[in-house]
Amino acid sequence: MKDKLKKVTLKGNASFNFREGWLRKGMRCIAQDPMLFTRDNVMEQLGVGSKMVSSIRFWLKACGLCEEKYINNSRARELYLTENFGEIVFQYDPYFDDIFTLFILHYHIVSNQALCIVWNIFFNEFSGIDFTKEDLVSMCSNLLQKKMEEGATFSEESLKSDCDYILKMYLSPTKIDDPEENLHCPLTVLGLIDKSPSDNKAYIKTSPVTDLLDKLAVLYVISMNIPEGRNSVSIRDLENAPNNIGHVFNLNRVKINEYLDELRVAGYVTINRTAGLDMVYLNNKYKPSDILIEYYKKAQMR
Repeated sequence: MKDKLKKVTLKGNASFNFREGWLRKGMRCIAQDPMLFTRDNVMEQLGVGSKMVSSIRFWLKACGLCEEKYINNSRARELYLTENFGEIVFQYDPYFDDIFTLFILHYHIVSNQALCIVWNIFFNEFSGIDFTKEDLVSMCSNLLQKKMEEGATFSEESLKSDCDYILKMYLSPTKIDDPEENLHCPLTVLGLIDKSPSDNKAYIKTSPVTDLLDKLAVLYVISMNIPEGRNSVSIRDLENAPNNIGHVFNLNRVKINEYLDELRVAGYVTINRTAGLDMVYLNNKYKPSDILIEYYKKAQMR
């Protein structure tokens, strides 16, 4: 990271991960009224309490589904569906029934350093082998301190809370320590965190089941990380670069090559492994939004 952080957003989720139906309801209401979250009746419209209202607003932005716009240079802010993601999901998968959409939401959360810095650190920089909650908090604290400007501080309690909610967001409800935590986040189905097979009090990062992670979700993340004007990326960068498929989806080199071969056979990429180059070339100038639309249109025909 070239620029050190002056401040970070911690515990922006108001102590809630998003729950089944929250994003759908929020998107529907925002499409009807961009000023929804400034209205006195917002709790009535969403059917939740005040802290949950704040959480829904946070996750709509953190997931890349919505963005805020100031009105005529005033402090009033409208919330709109993002053109290249929110509007597409709202059109093709408004109920978030397709696990493909959930994987894309996950990518946007992990890559959103401004709002989800602990998620960003966990997936990009934290080792995923047999770690406890205490290990997670300690390591994330150390890594975050290195990113901060000298003298800048953050709340250790808020950091601890975010670490706890990472585990709750991705761990199967049957494996969460707190038996009362039964309102789980939809992202638990992605299979990215599990209990350690060697220590019931520890956790591990896991790769999603191949049949669940569609190759076009992989292509979407690749395309989001290729700089404008280029159409190629090294396999090393796919594995190791921040916010790319290796870190975002917990994929090792073998899994990455399996997905690349699927994309090659389907005609989306060309792979050059001669002379140790290990380069991947996109066969067309895909915009990420084009990949989303192509996936959803194919899904509708199944």
